[in-house]
Amino acid sequence: MRPENRSFLSQKSKGLFLLSCVFFSLLSYSFAQQKKIDSLENLLKCAKEDTGKVNLLNGLARAMTQEGDNEKGFQYAEEAKQLAESLGFKNGVARAYGNMGVLYMQQGDYPKALDNNRAALLVDVAQNNKSGISKWLGNIGLVYSSQGDYLRALENYFKALGIAEELGDKKGISADLCNIGIVYFNQQDYSKTLEYFLKALHVDEGLGDKSYIAIQLGNIGDVYFSQGANGIPPEANDPAAVARRDSLFRQALDYYFQALKIAEEMGDKNEITKGFGNVGNVYNEQANYTDALAYYFKALKMAEDLGSKQMQANNLSNIGSLYTKQRKYKEAEMYFLHALELEREIGDLNSIRQFEESLADLYTKTGRYQLAFDHYKRAMALKDTLFNEEKNKEITRKEMNYEFEKKAAAAAAAAEKQQAVAAADKQRQHMVLILVSCVLLLVMVFAGFIFRALRITRQQKHLIEEQKKMVEEKQKEILDSIHYAKRIQMALLPTDKQVDKTLKRLMKNN
Repeated sequence: MRPENRSFLSQKSKGLFLLSCVFFSLLSYSFAQQKKIDSLENLLKCAKEDTGKVNLLNGLARAMTQEGDNEKGFQYAEEAKQLAESLGFKNGVARAYGNMGVLYMQQGDYPKALDNNRAALLVDVAQNNKSGISKWLGNIGLVYSSQGDYLRALENYFKALGIAEELGDKKGISADLCNIGIVYFNQQDYSKTLEYFLKALHVDEGLGDKSYIAIQLGNIGDVYFSQGANGIPPEANDPAAVARRDSLFRQALDYYFQALKIAEEMGDKNEITKGFGNVGNVYNEQANYTDALAYYFKALKMAEDLGSKQMQANNLSNIGSLYTKQRKYKEAEMYFLHALELEREIGDLNSIRQFEESLADLYTKTGRYQLAFDHYKRAMALKDTLFNEEKNKEITRKEMNYEFEKKAAAAAAAAEKQQAVAAADKQRQHMVLILVSCVLLLVMVFAGFIFRALRITRQQKHLIEEQKKMVEEKQKEILDSIHYAKRIQMALLPTDKQVDKTLKRLMKNN
């Protein structure tokens, strides 16, 4: 989310600016979003107690986060977590923790935001879900960046980017590049900032995602605006410096108008509102107060239509600052007081402090020193409160870091053990498969030998039977021949009777 005014840019906008990249436009809201919520709630009424219901609850938690209804968002996320845990649905548990991390982030409760994002990370580390690991590392980087811990923020962002690149996750790559650019932006390293914003823009253009293209164009506009507004004072006498400042503002306007055009084509009222505010900021810096006021009032009207108290307060403050420059102190006081009232309703102490300081400055300029002193005292009291809160948060953060590192080490060890057991099981299965395959091969070879032997035996038996048949046939032929010859012989030779008879006759004749 891009900054909307100079004072807002210094602290508060940094956290919100980050959200538009890492949480994928969580604050965008439209009529289509309400239709989506109604549809999910209707599906929830008849959903069974299964993983599908967990996904519905997490979808509703995310949608409520985008709408800004934190109470319902927490309710749905907690229901999703409890049901997912009862089902053993790890992905559902991780998403529920992640949704709660986003909600705490939006409330500015960074320790709890870290706690929940880390819980989500531990779940996905244990199951080696790289997509989830990348997402939660990015969100953890966001929390660190919002706290000004840029070293840890970059460490987490680069880890997330490496995994996103490994997975080919283009949207994740774009978000990580954008968030890395924001860290450099907050450190006023504008060269590095542009490098990463332009890389993110290139990825989004490849995806054809107009929403993110608009965000990146606005981000690039912020870089040029910040260089012109913070780097070169308007009263500079050096003509080259003045020309440089004007050039930077022209480039900022060019990118802001490109982003605004896309937002208007898409009907994205949040981005349109921010775009109007950004254009107003440039005109304000150029002392073009008429056009600046016109855009501030456009932004204020849209913020009122959206019901966004934060954006209303920002634009009211912008208008108050502009009227102060024009010495229209009565009008400036009215807008500052209205902005302060809204910030008190929101409960953002740092913004309240900034507006108290603005009123103290206004009352000093108008000679109302008692009022100036009263608002100054309130601002300093808030500063002390914020300082003490930061000290307490730092102590909590250190404790959480220690506990998280222990849990992360345990989760990593458990994951490694699980992977080792799985690898051993896989190796055993592989060996069993090889053994079974060898046995089967041997059985097949043995069966082949037996089959071959049986075939040869059958062939030999058949041959013997054929030979036996031939022998028998030959024997039969021989016997038949003998019998035939005998019959002939018997037919030719005289019988014994005939011989005796002949002998007797011969003897008589002699």
